[in-house]
Amino acid sequence: MPRSQADSALAEAERHLVAGRSQQAREAFRRARLFFHRCADTEGEAIVLVRLGEAELAAGRLASAKEALSDALALLSHETDPSARADALHLMGSLKNAEKNTPERDRLWAEAVSTHRGHGNKAGEARVLRDQALVAKATGKDDLAFDLFSRAHRLYADLGHSFHEAMTLLEIGQLHRAQGRADLAHDALERAADLFRVNGDTLDEGRTRLTLARLLRDLGDKETALRDLTLCAKLFGANGHLGGQAEALIDLARLEAAKAPKAALKMLHQARALAARSGIPSLQTQAASEIARLDQAALKDTP
Repeated sequence: MPRSQADSALAEAERHLVAGRSQQAREAFRRARLFFHRCADTEGEAIVLVRLGEAELAAGRLASAKEALSDALALLSHETDPSARADALHLMGSLKNAEKNTPERDRLWAEAVSTHRGHGNKAGEARVLRDQALVAKATGKDDLAFDLFSRAHRLYADLGHSFHEAMTLLEIGQLHRAQGRADLAHDALERAADLFRVNGDTLDEGRTRLTLARLLRDLGDKETALRDLTLCAKLFGANGHLGGQAEALIDLARLEAAKAPKAALKMLHQARALAARSGIPSLQTQAASEIARLDQAALKDTP
């Protein structure tokens, strides 16, 4: 039966995509499209094309993505599934962003937001708002980025999507920090770290706490910064994130150097080894520079 074949092919495509088998995923998506077309399921065919377009866009195959998304939008009239149409508009806007076609990107994203909002799809609306915010941030429009991130955050909070709420809080906290609003940055980053922890996302918790620790260090709260950096190093280590662990250890060593130079040196040697294993020359250089500085200080203190 064509419909069951279509569903099976679509499920197969998603499995290949998750496993990183992009060529097999594309072939399965195209089979699914053919089967949906044969049973005259226009919306099913369009949804397959949206997913194919999304996969092609993520892989940087812009011409293939444009073809799939254009075909999807041709099938998705205003009378069909509004969420699918809004998703296609969002993705086409992202494609235009990759092509540096700013006016067309903004038009498509605005229509996607309006369509999602008009049909009560808060999650879809928040996804577009976050992409708009990231573009605003990248182009130096911090006030606009803050407004867009805040709107996305409220939608995710209303939905109870705590992971995405944490992501937007992290971005809001980074903006507050960049603009010198330390108290607001601290609050947003602390809330983000707690939400990541509740979700069991210890890697993103570690990344957030590293930003938080650096903020606290800059504010002169050395004790709390040390606590958070120690936790960061443990979280990164538990996740096998060698680069993050090396960063946390270098920051810890800098804070401990005056009071406990031997412990700081041990941390720096560990950080240099971790950076070498993870293939990050810049971190190796940082650790080596700090080691040389401490060694030089020790020589000066030697009678």
